[in-house]
Amino acid sequence: MPELELREFGTTRSFFLPTATHYCIFKVTDESEFLVIVSLFQAGSSILNRKLKQLMASRLNLALGLSLLLLAPALLAQVPQLINYQGRVAVGATNFDGSGSFKFALVDAAGGATYWSNDGTSAAGSQPTAAVALTVTKGLYSVQLGDTTLPNMTAIPATVFANPDVRLRVWFDDGTANGSQLLTPDQRLAAVGYAMVAGGLAPGVTIPASAVATPPPGMALIPAGAFTMGDSVDGLGNATPTVTTVSAFYMDVNEVTLSQWQSVYYWALENGYTDLPAGSGKGPDHPVQTVSWYACVKWCNARSEQAGKTPVYYTDDAQTAIYKTGNVNVTNAQVKWTANGYRLPTEAEWEKAARGGLSGQRFPWGDTINQNLANYNGNTGNFSYDEGPDGYNAIGSVGGTTPATSPVGSFAANGYGLYDMAGNVFEWCWDRYGSPYAGGTDPRGTSAGSIRVIRGGGWFLNANYCRSAFRNFGNPGNANNFSGFRAVLAPGQ
Repeated sequence: MPELELREFGTTRSFFLPTATHYCIFKVTDESEFLVIVSLFQAGSSILNRKLKQLMASRLNLALGLSLLLLAPALLAQVPQLINYQGRVAVGATNFDGSGSFKFALVDAAGGATYWSNDGTSAAGSQPTAAVALTVTKGLYSVQLGDTTLPNMTAIPATVFANPDVRLRVWFDDGTANGSQLLTPDQRLAAVGYAMVAGGLAPGVTIPASAVATPPPGMALIPAGAFTMGDSVDGLGNATPTVTTVSAFYMDVNEVTLSQWQSVYYWALENGYTDLPAGSGKGPDHPVQTVSWYACVKWCNARSEQAGKTPVYYTDDAQTAIYKTGNVNVTNAQVKWTANGYRLPTEAEWEKAARGGLSGQRFPWGDTINQNLANYNGNTGNFSYDEGPDGYNAIGSVGGTTPATSPVGSFAANGYGLYDMAGNVFEWCWDRYGSPYAGGTDPRGTSAGSIRVIRGGGWFLNANYCRSAFRNFGNPGNANNFSGFRAVLAPGQ
């Protein structure tokens, strides 16, 4: 990667690659600190470079964070936008397969104002005239909205995201007498800017390529900062809203799959981890399940050692005896929090990650849920925010419903690029369960008791369990077909 150079143009500062094929825009916030929106595009095609978008210059002590940021209108107008969107479509109860015609519009929350449409003809939330042809496989399709290389696709002006609440409205035509049908509900877009706070930088500074890091493969950066942890919507008694601050960390984009589990498991058996279970899963790309909290913690240590990293969990306060066997109720004092190895997320880390940059919403995308968004057991009669359909999810039901897990990444990611943060399988967290929340900075749960927090809902449970604030717990020795996990890493790895 070439070096990045910081330049100044009036009150706007920009990083430029020497090749000038990418750039990022700086907005000055005070004398010594810059709030930097990293808007990295390839020249000509303007396709977002997702890897460079999450730059972290650790040697210059840059703290990379994510926040909703608005550029001045004159500057916004110069930056075209693209949205990578994955959706699901069914005809009746059957996932559609084949070529379909889609129409897209970006609208306001009420659906009465159009900010953009694929052919530029939509007004007041109406259906565009021309359609975009896309291939749908087992109900899933993906599209890059604003990619003008696609027929009937216009560019998205960056001014769209000066609006506080942007929703995607989609119409679908399967080529039959059904005609073009509106898919509901409109999907809220997490217009989350990628930002970093840089202290003490001056024009002319060059950041060497060796100082620039991208997230580890298969992981996403979750930014440092404060957020409101807890339930602001339904009054959950054990989830009183609490301002909580977490440090930056990386998180697995997907739940750990059976294939990933077993790739570490076989190594672990030959390296002192004598009682790790083989794990269960509906398929290699489905989440591993039937793994206890104890097993997940030991597996994280094995994954760390296999990768040449320092394990996080120990069986003594001196942190010399690596936790490899048995059912040990590891304490906070026996966790090497500064190690560069893999570990379970704390409950606070998990909830911040699940929210994807949103605040005060029931789910990672908004206040309602349907089975196009997550794998859960629909029950529309009991929950007003559940738009169904009722019963097990169609994708999860493929191959049987014991369990009805779905392949990881079957649904759209949240604002941080994480999949399945609601539904599919519950996810173990580090913390012992306690109420109320500890709050504060980097809370790690109570030291009392032995039951551990488990979050996110699952394939056989109703929508209420999938809420971002919903707290559940389990005996750390429990292993069942609706519980799995994902791991995190400290930043800069």
